Amino acid sequence: MSEHTIVPIDVPDATLAPAAYVRALTDTLGNRDPLQVYAATTATIDELCGAVTDEQWHIPLAAGEWTAAQITGHMLDVDIVYAFRWRLVLTQENPSYPGYNEKLWSELPRPRPAEMLAALRGMRAANIALLRGIEARDWHRVGTHDEQGPEQFDLMVAKIAGHDLAHLNQLARTLAVAMSVGGKPGARSASGRGSARQGF
Repeated sequence: MSEHTIVPIDVPDATLAPAAYVRALTDTLGNRDPLQVYAATTATIDELCGAVTDEQWHIPLAAGEWTAAQITGHMLDVDIVYAFRWRLVLTQENPSYPGYNEKLWSELPRPRPAEMLAALRGMRAANIALLRGIEARDWHRVGTHDEQGPEQFDLMVAKIAGHDLAHLNQLARTLAVAMSVGGKPGARSASGRGSARQGF
C-alpha cells in the first residue's frame, strides 16, 4: 500500500468555513447509504490496522500530521459527540448544541490503541442500534448546531458517514507511510499532539 496511490480527501475547517465543511462531507458521501457506511467503518478500521505495530501507531503521515492513533482517537471523540447530539434531537424539540475544539480534545489522555478501538466498536454498536431502531419520522427531526445552524437528523447522519470516509482515507494514507518506515532507523514519531489542520 502506498500513500501515493490514495487520493486525499480535502475537508475545510469546520469552524472557519462551516457551510463548506458540511458540503464537503456530504459530497464525500455522495449517493452511498449513510447508515451502511457508518455501520461498516469499524470493520474497515480493523482491516487497516490489523498488522500495525505499537511503533507504527505513532508514526505520522508527515511532520505536523496526525498519527493512526490520533485519527482513530478523533473518530471515537466524534462518536461520543454524535451519540449525545442524536439523543438530544430525538428527545427535545429543536435543541441547540455547541461545537467543540477537536484539536484540544485530541491532546487529552487516551487508552492504548487496542482499547481505543474496542471503545469505538462499543460506542458505534450502541449508536447503530439507535439509528436502526428509530421511526421514519424521527429522521426529519431538527436540532441547531451553534456553528452550522439548523440541521435535520438525516443530515447529521450523512455528515458523520462522510466524516468516516474522509478519515478512513487519511488513516489509510497514514498507515501506508507508517508501515514503510516503521522499525527503520530514524523512523518518524509523534509526541501525541496533532497539527491544527488534521481534525475535521
